[in-house]
Order: sequence, then C-alpha cells, then structure tokens
Amino acid sequence: MKPKENFPQRLDVSLLVKRILPLGLLCLTWLAVSADEFTDPAAPTLTLTNVSSAQKRITFTPFPSADVFTMLSVTNLGGAWATNGGGAFSNLTWTGSAGASNTFYRLQVTPLASNALLTATALNRLGYGPTPDLLDRLLQNSGTNSAAAWITEQLAPETITERAVLAHTNIAYIQGRFGTPSNALVSSSAVTTGIGTTATSDLQSWLVLDGVFADRQLLEVLTQFIENHLVTYAGKSANFFIGIGFRDATPNRAPCEFEWREVSRWRNVLLNPTGTFYDLLKISAESPAMLIYLDTYASKGSAGNTPNENYSRELMELFTMGVDNGYDQSDITNMAPAWTGWTVELVNETNWNNPFAAKTTIKINGASGAYTNLYGVWTLNYKSNNHANSAKTIYGGKYVPARFGAPYTNKLYGANVTPGLYQLTIPSRTGTNGMTDGYDIIAHLADLPFTQEYLSVKLCRLFVHDNFSTGYDYTDPNLGAEGQLVKACMAAWEGSSPKGQLRPVLATIFNSSLFRSHGGNAQKVKTPLEFCVSAVRALRQSTNGTGLHGSWASYTDGYGLTLSSGGAQTAGKASPLMRIGSMNLFNRDAPDGYPEAATSWVDAGGLVERARFISSLLKATGQTGKNDDNSFLNNNITLPVKLLQIRLPNAADQTNATKVADTFLPLLFPGEGRASLDAYRTVAVNSLNTDDTGTNSSPFASLTVSSTGGSTYDTRVRGMLTTLMSLQRFQEQ
Repeated sequence: MKPKENFPQRLDVSLLVKRILPLGLLCLTWLAVSADEFTDPAAPTLTLTNVSSAQKRITFTPFPSADVFTMLSVTNLGGAWATNGGGAFSNLTWTGSAGASNTFYRLQVTPLASNALLTATALNRLGYGPTPDLLDRLLQNSGTNSAAAWITEQLAPETITERAVLAHTNIAYIQGRFGTPSNALVSSSAVTTGIGTTATSDLQSWLVLDGVFADRQLLEVLTQFIENHLVTYAGKSANFFIGIGFRDATPNRAPCEFEWREVSRWRNVLLNPTGTFYDLLKISAESPAMLIYLDTYASKGSAGNTPNENYSRELMELFTMGVDNGYDQSDITNMAPAWTGWTVELVNETNWNNPFAAKTTIKINGASGAYTNLYGVWTLNYKSNNHANSAKTIYGGKYVPARFGAPYTNKLYGANVTPGLYQLTIPSRTGTNGMTDGYDIIAHLADLPFTQEYLSVKLCRLFVHDNFSTGYDYTDPNLGAEGQLVKACMAAWEGSSPKGQLRPVLATIFNSSLFRSHGGNAQKVKTPLEFCVSAVRALRQSTNGTGLHGSWASYTDGYGLTLSSGGAQTAGKASPLMRIGSMNLFNRDAPDGYPEAATSWVDAGGLVERARFISSLLKATGQTGKNDDNSFLNNNITLPVKLLQIRLPNAADQTNATKVADTFLPLLFPGEGRASLDAYRTVAVNSLNTDDTGTNSSPFASLTVSSTGGSTYDTRVRGMLTTLMSLQRFQEQ
C-alpha cells in the first residue's frame, strides 16, 4: 500500500485591508492550523504596512519548504480570487501597488512536491546526506528512481551492489589490515601492513569513508546506531592490555580488533533479512570489548566474592528496557551473578570460537609464561570456577503494566503459566552449563515489551524527531501520533517471525505520516559525524562519471575527519569531530552513547567549530589556513568549480551569479523549495559579487572562469559555498 502523504498541496492565508481604520489597516489571517509541530507547519502570519499612498508592503513569517508564493487579491469577497500581478516578492515580503480602498489579499503557498520533500528527508535520515547524483536520480520520481523506491531499496541492503571500495583506495587498504578472530595480532609497530595491523584510528577512518561513499547508506547509519547504542570504549580495552604488561602496538591494535569484531558481526545481522535485535544483543554480550568495558571479565561469584553489577545495570537501563522501565535495583543485584565467569582469555588460534578453551601455552621465546610472551588470540572465555552456580530469580512477581495492553498483558513469558508475569527463573547450574545463565537472560530481555518500546523510541528519535519517550499509555483512545507510531513499531516487532526483526520496525517508521509529512522535514540537527560526512557528500560527484578513486569533486581519506596528532588512543582531539562535539568514535567513555537530541549539539562553541570545519573543507589544497593547525585536514578535498562545470556546462552561465547560486542551492538545501530559498539566493549572489575582503563590490560576471586553486574565480565560488554551508539550514536534517 502506498503510504498516505498528508502534507498540504496548497495553503491559503487571507489578509483583509480596510482603509477606514485609524491605523489604515486591519490584518486577519485564517487557516485551520495543526497543533502538532511535527505534522503540518503553521500558516504564515501576514502584516501589512503602507510604504506610500501608491504602494503597500506585506510581510509574512516563513513557511518551510515553500516552492512558490503567489499573492491573490479581490475587492469583493463574493468574487473570484485572482493573481495580483502588481507586485513582486523578495524573500518574505511582497511589495505592490496600493489598489482599491477595500482590497482583500490572500497569500497562496505551493509547498515542495511530495517526492522532492521525501527525497530530502530520506537522504538525510536513512543516509549521511544527499549527493548530486542521488538527487538527480530520486527527483525523477519514476519507477525505481524515486524517494519511495530508494527507501525500499535501502531496507534490503544485501540486494544493493556496493561500489564504495572502488571510490577510495583507503577502504580496501584498511579492510585488508583488519584482524580476524582466528588470527593473532601483529604486536610490533614496525610492521604496518598485513592482517592484524590496524588501530582504532583506522577503524574510525573506515567508518567515515563508508559513510561518504557507500551505496548501502542505511546500513552505514544503522551500523553507527548499533555501535552507539551497545556502546563500548576502546580506550578502556587499551588500559586492560597495558595493565597486564603489553606495550608497543598491542594496546592500540587489540582494542581495534575487538571493536571490528563487534561491527563486522552486527553488519552481518543487518544484511540478513530476518536479523533480529536478539542477534545484535547476543553479539554485544559475547564481545571482549563489552566484557572489559563494564568489568564483567573480572566479576566472580565464587565464595567470598561480590558479583560486579555494571553490566546488569547497563544491560537493562541502556541496552534493552530503558531507565526505570520494568526493573528495579533488586533485579540488577539478582542478575549480576548470572554473568560471573564470563571473561576474556588468550587462547590458541584454533580455539578462537571455543569459550571453554584453556589459556594458550605457546610461547614466543624463552621460558616466561607472561601474557606478553604467549602466542594466540584474545576471545570470549568462560571460567566455571568463577561462576555463581546457585538458582536465580529476576523480576520476581513482576507483571507487564496495564498501559501496554494486549497482547503484552495477556501473553505468557518464558516458563511462566500466569499471563503478563515476566519473572525469569534460572535453575542452579554447574560446570560449563553455567554459561547458559547469560544466554537465558539475553533471550528473555530481547523481546520484552519494555525492550520493544525503548528500542522503538530510540529508532523514532533517530529517524523522525527527538521528542519521543517511553511511558505511553497504549490503551488510551486519544494516544498521540508519537505514541501511535511507537505502538505500531512494537506491533511490527511482535508480529515478525522470528520475533524482533528490525526491518519491519524500520519500514513502519519510514511509511509513517510523521516521517513523510511536510512537518517531518528538517526536525533534527546533525551530529558532528553526520555534519562532517554530509558536507563532503553534498559536493561529491564523479567528474568523469566513473565513480573511481581520484574522480570526485569532493572527498576525504577518512582520517581528515577523525584524526589529529597524538597517540593512538588520544589521536583525534583536534579533529573536526572532536572540535565540534567531542565525538571520538569507538571511544565513548560513558555507557549511554553519544546523544541523538539536538540540545546536546547546539551551542555557540559547537556552531563555531562547524563553520571552522566548513572553512577548511572549502579551502583549496595548499591555501593558507587549510590545515587549521591539524595537517590531517589537508586530506579533505573539494573541487567546487569542477562540479559547477559538470552541472552548468554553458560557459556563459558560469559567470552568471544567479545561475551559479541556483546550481548549488538545490544541492545543499534540497528540502527547501524555490520560494523558501530566496533569502539564501540573495546571500549567495551577494557573496559572488563581493571581493575577497568582504567589503567591496566586484562583479562576478567580470571574472575569468578557473578551477585553479587560488584563482579569483575559484576562491569566489568557494567563499560562497563556505557561507551557505555554515548557515543554520545545513546543520539540520
């Protein structure tokens, strides 16, 4: 079924002007306006002033994504409204002749076409922003070349031919150096090529490069979402290895290997049409990175030991159920013993997938049995002598709250025989059987209604807007649009087989009116990662049509966004991501992950750093200030005149400031219509017609077209783009 597109095709606002009033005017605006800011935008408010006896001016508040403004007028409300051709629009102002003494005015707004609006929303939410090529394709609105078709395509990434590895040689170079669970790491920093030689900085670069170049954009967005949701901290893994005596490359490379194992396994789940949240959660629980991060590796339940509660707490609070949503402190305490015995160990390569294997005895040299002199692979390991073997009861006597309604309140959970009771009873287990305790917990938690709700809310915050929350009463007949969407997501989760598949949940979100509506556009602020990657993508078109390395009008090597000088775990502190918002990928120390809400990213300092990054990105190679005290910034390249010459091939047009502005504006702001872009167009044209000092007039038409860095023409185009991409609208998605 084709989703309903519920934004208006035309919007009318009327203004009545009566000269007989003492102030000379009376302004009336009328329109049925939605009370929900996330559905349809409010009608513009009109204000009239008399410029002179022969001229009047009507100003109005913005209307997002307006494609065309038309002023209508009539002298008799019983008559037919007609276009008033006696005036002109400039930004949010219409200036025209005074007309008759009693004249009624109506502002007619034609919004951006539905496919165009959905194109902007989809490319900014399901991906890391539009590219010129993708805009060209989806705006055709025909067959597979439409926004709706692209969404369907992205929901099945395994069917998409991925060409990213052809777009930049660093992708294959980094991927070829990642370790595997069955290969020992290279511990010497003198060896920099081959399997097992990557550090966290390489993984960061790889993630960024895939974001910039991947065809499977939704896969990249979901990879980052899962990594951020089931967050781990590479820096703590590094400290673990330092603490047991490792130096040289191991404290840098082993954490990368742990993170890569998580990510690569998660991506396999996301590429599986029936992949479930349980699958993702199980991978996280088994991850050496998680075992170290939340101290499970050192937790013991044997006599005289108190089990560590860190993982139990965060598993419920942040990874599954949500804060104070269906559990209490007693459940944290009662669950903690189940995870005792789960640890990490260095084992023989042939035992990489055997959690019960003994520590390796293969020595590198000499007689020392220290870890630093043993050869093998680090992996998940279970030590039964550290496990609390006793029976455990979690969520004892707890029932699903009435607010969830059917089917959740009247179904059976686990081995319980009472509907709605979600108590988990784990029997006493000894030996290697004790490891099953943890798997029982994961299986129980993965599909509880609290988990369905919390994950649905987080996905809605990611793809729709920030103002979703847990705690809705799903039995309320007046449940709001946000609550209804979460309820629909939970139904998709519950109804899939196997239960908990992600794709039906995502499809529910992408087909919702909240996602597709006019008011759903530009409701979110880009994170530092989204902002930087989208800036590169905005100008990223192949100059020769091959899509191969070296052919792009905008590109990065990945390190240019994530790295600066410093040791492997501290590198990146002066990178764009860190300057903008202290976003150090795979190195978030707090277990809640990086925030999704705009309030966490919008502040004066962060906005200045965003503009600072754009300034560096748009500077030509070798231009003063390009490196901005970080030489890695030189690896972010833009060739805007090359892009302009592709999209505006007529040489005469290339010195027409308005045509040049109109070439770039739809690429940077595809979610805005022509009318809404009028103010941006004025800014762009003025920039092109102003010299490099920013104060003197210098007609753009008099310049000689040149793509050479440092030439007046090239610098002028770069300056215009720097201004536009530093504006508020480019921060939004």
